Amino acid sequence: MKSRPAIILIFVSLCFCVGLGTVLLGEQTTASPLSSIIRFFPEGGLTPLLNPERSSKTTVLVLGIDRFDRPDPELVAIWLLTVQPPEKNVILYGVPTNLDLVEGANVTLESFFAWTPDEVVAPPFLEAIERALRVEVDIVVVMDEYAFTSMVDYLGGLPLEGDLGLPLEDHHLTGQQVLALHTVFASDPESLVSLQANILQGLIPQGQKLGANPDLDLLLALLPDHANVSIHEAQLAVLLSHLLPLDPELIEIQVVLSPVP
Repeated sequence: MKSRPAIILIFVSLCFCVGLGTVLLGEQTTASPLSSIIRFFPEGGLTPLLNPERSSKTTVLVLGIDRFDRPDPELVAIWLLTVQPPEKNVILYGVPTNLDLVEGANVTLESFFAWTPDEVVAPPFLEAIERALRVEVDIVVVMDEYAFTSMVDYLGGLPLEGDLGLPLEDHHLTGQQVLALHTVFASDPESLVSLQANILQGLIPQGQKLGANPDLDLLLALLPDHANVSIHEAQLAVLLSHLLPLDPELIEIQVVLSPVP
């Protein structure tokens, strides 16, 4: 079943959003690809994650970095993905990399980000995430910019609504064009995470068009040089497989702009 690990990459890479990801397989949709369903916090906090039925809920931390071949990669995206089998609902929380952990002290999430000698995310960063957002991270997925641009192209590009007068083929942005758009907001993490949310929302319908049995060799090739999962890929595939076929109506995207009290 070599398609299972690749399904994981489709799902989490959209969370990267030029920084991650969610796409699973389903049918075509006529829903507007850039409709906004972003909700801003802290109003209400992350109460869905604080459900007492924690044992049945799984939280996946999806991180976007620039390159894996750097000893100190730049953190460009932070997304949390929660699923609770057997329900098919998916909640995605985007977090700005400069989330201020201590007001006025300039202590941010990205200041804790680092690799261990084993080339995994350092525990202090994971602890900072869990304390700031009151979550328990079960699985960590890391993807680089090459993986994201490859995924955007694999999905057929990011669709644009209307004629913007841009030199685009079929009104779609390629992976590299989406990445270039990302760099425009690189100095403003809060605006960047909102952009990532809208890009993610635009890519979800593209994932529906893949059909039931797409050729996933390209996705498999991204492991392990451009994508990394903290558990065996097959384990994550089993967790997410119940979401097939994907129902976009059950995917909720939120942006978190401050720590949860």
